[in-house]
Amino acid sequence: MRCVTRSAAPAKRTSRRRPATTRNGVGVPPASEGRSAAVAIDVVDLRRRRDRRRFLDVAAPLYRHDPHYLEPLRRDRMAFLDPEGNPGLADLEILALVARRAGRDVGRITAHVDRAYDRRHGVRAGWFGFFESVDDPVVAHGLLAAAVDWTAARGATEVTGPMSFTTNQECGLLVENFSRRPTLGTTYNHPYYEALLTSFGFRGVKDLHGWWVDVTTGFEEAGRLRIAAVAERLKARAGLVIRHAEKRRFREEWPVLFELYREAWRDNWGYSPITRAEFGAAAESALPILREELVLIVETAGRPVGFALTLPDLNEVAPRSGRLLPFGWMSLTRGLRRIRHARLVLLGVLPTFRKRGIESLLCIETALRARRLGFAGGEVSWTLEDNVLINRAIETMGGRRDRTWRLYAMSGASAR
Repeated sequence: MRCVTRSAAPAKRTSRRRPATTRNGVGVPPASEGRSAAVAIDVVDLRRRRDRRRFLDVAAPLYRHDPHYLEPLRRDRMAFLDPEGNPGLADLEILALVARRAGRDVGRITAHVDRAYDRRHGVRAGWFGFFESVDDPVVAHGLLAAAVDWTAARGATEVTGPMSFTTNQECGLLVENFSRRPTLGTTYNHPYYEALLTSFGFRGVKDLHGWWVDVTTGFEEAGRLRIAAVAERLKARAGLVIRHAEKRRFREEWPVLFELYREAWRDNWGYSPITRAEFGAAAESALPILREELVLIVETAGRPVGFALTLPDLNEVAPRSGRLLPFGWMSLTRGLRRIRHARLVLLGVLPTFRKRGIESLLCIETALRARRLGFAGGEVSWTLEDNVLINRAIETMGGRRDRTWRLYAMSGASAR
């Protein structure tokens, strides 16, 4: 869940490292650093299908023995990384790299600049994402140096990540609770990744929290009862109406959600303006698993002022390999009816209607409706560490902080 109340550019960090050389036109550490001479950094062209396949293939071998790793659906990820097919990449300039050693791909990263973000915040920022690496600083630092230098060459004064590619999408490095699989649309990585980033010079600048809520019990507890009572009084006093989106009319409904999203998120930390085409494509992709009862819209005098979007956790039944062929699609289709958990993905209220309890109203309504639909609970993610109001509201509902993702930043180029 991305609901924050302050706007700020990611903090700047400084780091001094040894000069980098170049290979394939990008920076890599000098040959005197350990085994770096044996590591090649290859540029891959995401416009080419075979290059996207190679880029994605890096991850699976790294997690072969991790029981909690789940490969994102391959078909969706291939489409997402296609600059010519994904409208969300229209304002991005992207570099994709794969690290190769002894004939084997051992790491990957993307670097990008986001023109829409720069225009919105008046900065020149660089970003990295899709970071994967074997547990070897030589490999990881080669990729990171290349990403930092490439963004600096395009005028970026800082680089932040992991961000794949904006806060409208997946972001953050998992740093707390590796004991379960990721929920739909969240990142998962090895615990050693944090050391690879910090040993290079990156420092944490923002924590993102994930909360776990059990809706099977506890609805007689004082906290939830109090919120429910306050929510009912609020609806009556303010003339608020909560309705759910209608799936059969969803092509008419999603533009309403788009306008709410654009207005409610535009001043948020790290926000990159989302286009109508990008939002529409995301809405269309979610339609097959959508439960309309969990897409809530708050209205007053017929005007939409807030919404909450909760999706069934498709990862609960998705094939571990991420591949739908030849038989993965069958297990996925049959498994949709068995999903027991969900993820509250988005919750937003227009600025002039905040601090009136509407956020708590949406939270409790989502929990009650999820319970009626047979869900056992799920994840509320993500919230910013310093978003005190919403974090307290979730805690009062009985949510417990379960996971933390972290964003890292540093300033300067490794070649300076």
